[in-house]
Amino acid sequence: MLASINTWQVNVSFYLVFVILFFQFYKLAVTNVKTDGAATILLQTIAGLSALVLAPLFGLKFPTSPSTYLVLAAACIFYATSDRINTTARKHLEVSTFSIISELSSVFLIIIGLLVFREPFVVSKTVGAALVIFANAILLYERGSFKPSKHNLLAIISALVFSIAVSIDIGISKLFNLPLYIFITLLIPALMIFVTGRYKVSQVLYEWSSGNKTYFLITGISWALVIFFMLRAYTLGQVTTIVPITALSVLLNVLVATVFLKERSYTLKKIFAAALVVIGISLTAFS
Repeated sequence: MLASINTWQVNVSFYLVFVILFFQFYKLAVTNVKTDGAATILLQTIAGLSALVLAPLFGLKFPTSPSTYLVLAAACIFYATSDRINTTARKHLEVSTFSIISELSSVFLIIIGLLVFREPFVVSKTVGAALVIFANAILLYERGSFKPSKHNLLAIISALVFSIAVSIDIGISKLFNLPLYIFITLLIPALMIFVTGRYKVSQVLYEWSSGNKTYFLITGISWALVIFFMLRAYTLGQVTTIVPITALSVLLNVLVATVFLKERSYTLKKIFAAALVVIGISLTAFS
């Protein structure tokens, strides 16, 4: 049944389509929300339930080791933190800016690999990481000074927290029914935010009733599909092939935001920075 999409090329293509929808419509969905945390919970819930719809297409599979669930729970704490910070950062930053900053997660993953997992030093990865950092420095350097805003810093912190979550979560998705795994890593963080933030169901429902339902639905559904097609692509293809192509999403989001959302400030600088990020991320795929 899944034979028609069982190629990395098809999965990467769908990933690029949905990651653009996700970034553009996330901004539209949260721009005017009253409570950022409640909006985050709403989007996570829509995304999680959307992923669950795909579960019957895959065989039912669960890990047998209790430690796997403990590790996944730990990862979900960091996913929850990252998701919550992201909503506020995305609300106040342009899509083009956020898409470039978010790629710092790749740099943090390399650093974590070196310091925590004792991975070998690789020149290409180091050069790639340096290019991503340089691109962000160019992005955040304005009018003769380097003064990141509060929301720039939030986006950087979110990238760091997300990289920690991914480091903890490495390989776990393969032990689950894939859509069920996506459901868990979206709904558990949503529950964590709901409980720790002491939100009420009425607050979440208010965001749904008062906001643009189309924007919420497109964002939530595309969120689930971004994760789905990304993980499928990596399962079916080679990392050195997939990474450079998925990295194009940064440049594509900058270009689309320029037209779709009319983000016209520092356009050439953002395009240049995004191109550097694409090159940098591509280099990190080679070992």
